[in-house]
Amino acid sequence: MARIPQPREIAELKGSVKHDPQRYKGEVPKCSMPIGDAPEDMREGAQAVWFEICTFAPSGVITGADRFMLEMASNLLAEYRESPVEFAVGKYGHLISLLARFGLSPSDRNKLAMEPPKEANPFEQMDS
Repeated sequence: MARIPQPREIAELKGSVKHDPQRYKGEVPKCSMPIGDAPEDMREGAQAVWFEICTFAPSGVITGADRFMLEMASNLLAEYRESPVEFAVGKYGHLISLLARFGLSPSDRNKLAMEPPKEANPFEQMDS
């Protein structure tokens, strides 16, 4: 089975863009809309999961264009939490895949390489 392409934001955090710039030549269309609140027709438990996923996802990865996938992930995780024993085995893979695409699995977080913040140079503020 072919590998699922990763979002450019994740590739940039991993350093893949610097390693293979030819793979990322063009600009990727971006959604400027924020993710917003959970849909009102979602169950209360799924709405709480929506907020939880948005809180713990790496900043800048989830945007308004991800609302549909986030809704599915929220519903699946809420369903799992309501009754883990009755949660269908086939749904585990889908849930794990959705969470991984948002950078929420331990292995995906481990792949993210963020540059440490640069220390401020105290001499930059001085006038010559």
